[in-house]
Amino acid sequence: MKIRPHWRKMTWVVLLFNAIMLVWLIAGLATATHNPTCNGLNQSTCQAATDVGASIGAGLIIGLWVAGDVILGILWLVTRGRSCPVCGKGVRRGVTVCKSCGHDFRGAVAA
Repeated sequence: MKIRPHWRKMTWVVLLFNAIMLVWLIAGLATATHNPTCNGLNQSTCQAATDVGASIGAGLIIGLWVAGDVILGILWLVTRGRSCPVCGKGVRRGVTVCKSCGHDFRGAVAA
């Protein structure tokens, strides 16, 4: 019995990247609220500066997240395999006969 779905390796890379970016964003925003030293600034000015810094940091993380997802999405599309037209199972590139049903890809190309 399989516990995890049978996804391509690139799908797992995309999911792992998104999980890491989400953890980074949450951790960055959580630590931005803890600023014990204000270096001589009053409380309202210190809080405003902390909020601006957190917004800039979150914006940079989200920008990197979007850029990474675009790049990984393109790689995911490019590395997509092919499937057997008879049984629908995944077949590696360069394989001429399907291991599941025995379909001959050379014969299909010749016809």
